[in-house]
Amino acid sequence: MERGQSLNILRTIVLDTSFLIHVANNPLPSSDYLSDIKSYNLVTIDDVVQELSGISHDRKNSSKTKRSKEANLALQYIKDIPKEKVDGSGTTDDKLLAYTTKKHDIIASLDRGILNKAVSLNIDSITIEKQRLIWRINYNR
Repeated sequence: MERGQSLNILRTIVLDTSFLIHVANNPLPSSDYLSDIKSYNLVTIDDVVQELSGISHDRKNSSKTKRSKEANLALQYIKDIPKEKVDGSGTTDDKLLAYTTKKHDIIASLDRGILNKAVSLNIDSITIEKQRLIWRINYNR
C-alpha cells in the first residue's frame, strides 16, 4: 500500500425483519435510516424476506391489514439489497445470529430478544430508540 492510502474495510450490516418494517414505515423528516448506514454493506437473509412476505399476505383483521401494508412497504424498501441464503434449522432469529457471528457482521434489529442475544454472543448491533440510531459496537475484538 502506498503512503497516504488508507485501508478501507467496510463492515456489513445484517437487517432484521423488525428493523426493516420500522425504517420503511417511519421515515425521519431530516434523515433516512438506511442512508445513514449506506457507508456499510447492507444485506438481509432469505428467511427475513420470507417473514416479510408472510406478514404482507396476512390480512385477517384490521390490525393485521396495517401490519401487512407495513411489511409490503419493507419488501419494496429492500428490493435492491442483497439477500443471503442461510442453511440449517432454527428460527429466523437463530439464523440471523449465526450468520452475523460467522461473518463478524453487525446486526440491525428492534427485537430485544435478538439484541440481548447479540450482547451475550459479543455481536455488534444497531437499533433505533427515540428516532435515533443506537450503535453497540465492541472495539476490543
